[in-house]
Amino acid sequence: MNKTQTRTAQIYLDENGILHLVMNVRVVVDLEDAIDNYLVIKNITKNKPCVRLIDIRKVFKIDKKAKAFIDKKQTQANTIARAILMNNGLRKSTANFFVKFNSNLIPTKFFINYDEAIEWLKSYQ
Repeated sequence: MNKTQTRTAQIYLDENGILHLVMNVRVVVDLEDAIDNYLVIKNITKNKPCVRLIDIRKVFKIDKKAKAFIDKKQTQANTIARAILMNNGLRKSTANFFVKFNSNLIPTKFFINYDEAIEWLKSYQ
């Protein structure tokens, strides 16, 4: 498993074909970082459809321009589904509630348990 480290995240494709994006602790993701991560992901996946595990258990921030870029590119970048791994149950419940009422084109679910997130993603492969 080849892991690529950017300024803001560790990115790799696991043996199940799941793309992992593990955010670094105490970083602020700006537009340049978002573009860098996007290009790494595009290269690792060979621009083919994939499911993604986004691990945000470490404290980080993302600016508005980076978030807008990521939202647009994930829709266009062959994201089949995304599981977001967090470390706070209350935030997870709130986030899952929000996703249900958001007109998101990509199936998205928040998890605290890594194994549950992986199993959910496998159901989309």
